[in-house]
Amino acid sequence: MARDEEAEELEFLADLQTRTGRDLAQWMAAIAAQNFSDKNEVIDWLRAQGIPFAHASWLERIHSNGGRPIYLQPPGQPGDEGKPQQPAAKATPRPPSQRELADLDRLLAASKGYRPLYVMLEAEIRGAVPDLAVKPKGSYLSLGAPREFAAVTFYATELRLGLGLGDVPHVQGLEKPRMRGPGPAISHMVVLTDARQVNADLLKLIKAANRRVNG
Repeated sequence: MARDEEAEELEFLADLQTRTGRDLAQWMAAIAAQNFSDKNEVIDWLRAQGIPFAHASWLERIHSNGGRPIYLQPPGQPGDEGKPQQPAAKATPRPPSQRELADLDRLLAASKGYRPLYVMLEAEIRGAVPDLAVKPKGSYLSLGAPREFAAVTFYATELRLGLGLGDVPHVQGLEKPRMRGPGPAISHMVVLTDARQVNADLLKLIKAANRRVNG
């Protein structure tokens, strides 16, 4: 899998300038000049420059990696042999494949005007669950850490957040799931239409689902 992604990265970088008019160094400089504070701002800005979502996401990850490609590391410089070795850096999480990014873009397209709400929701969940993994799975997004404890489905009129809360009562605002794709472990659902719903109470439920599933 890693070798496939290395080949994807090589192909992406090889024709980056031909496709976009800028090479990697120029894009890194352009992103840095914007002084963005959030990765989603970077992706949105790149898409406004005409970069497809999958490539915008890859450029953002390279930028977050200090402007260095994820897989294609430069060879050592002459004279490095005698220098003390630096401690190994913490491994960079595997970026989504091009197929996963395309699937994510397709799912987000179904939500129309609710994409910013999803971006906010994901950012808040990442803050609450630092090792969150988001994976497109057909008709929904799976949220795991590592096992799936939540899911999101997208509609033109709302987002549906599924949670694995087990025997917690279904009360107002915490419904039985009506979602295409997730399995029976997703026992509850919250319908989201407003950023104000992404609050401390919702994050408490999200953390509870993760603790229940992942310990």
